Amino acid sequence: MSGPGGLRARARRAVRAEIAEVAFGLFLKHGFEQTTVEDIAAAAGLSRRSFFRYFPSKEDTVLGFLYEVGEQLAAAVAARPAEEDAWTALRAGFDVLIEGFLARPKEAVALLELIHRTPTLRARHQDKQEHWRRLLTEAVAPRTRTALEADTLVTGALGAFDVMCRHWLCGPVREPGALLDEVFALVGPRQAG
Repeated sequence: MSGPGGLRARARRAVRAEIAEVAFGLFLKHGFEQTTVEDIAAAAGLSRRSFFRYFPSKEDTVLGFLYEVGEQLAAAVAARPAEEDAWTALRAGFDVLIEGFLARPKEAVALLELIHRTPTLRARHQDKQEHWRRLLTEAVAPRTRTALEADTLVTGALGAFDVMCRHWLCGPVREPGALLDEVFALVGPRQAG
């Protein structure tokens, strides 16, 4: 039997990624609501039943990987130098997402647009945000004095990221990391001076 990083797990991740790519292409071509699970399964060369072995819903083909990205984001924040303040660690952690945007900017814009214009995806996106909030709050807690402070900073950081995404979506002419730096500077804790 294969372990978490074994051959079976890698093969499953590869098949999930392939199905998600096929689904995303169909959503962009035909629309999210107009594309059925049957359409996705047929285009991926699967039965409907096989589709559900990999994804519990068609929404998960779009947002499922973002739950895993949340774990990477939290790990990046937790791995920051211990002397770094919570807000700086959060901003640096978001580079995990910025790297993905830079690697595939057209796909990132298309994904953001799809989520923005699809009510069912927007609702699931909120669930994903709550998952990220819990992970990040735990990751940043050692850098804060109270749970309230950790939750407030994480909620502000997630809001800043959403603002960056909205403005980048309007015209990704600016590098997303620089735009996120600007938003974090506007939202972040003010230093007494």
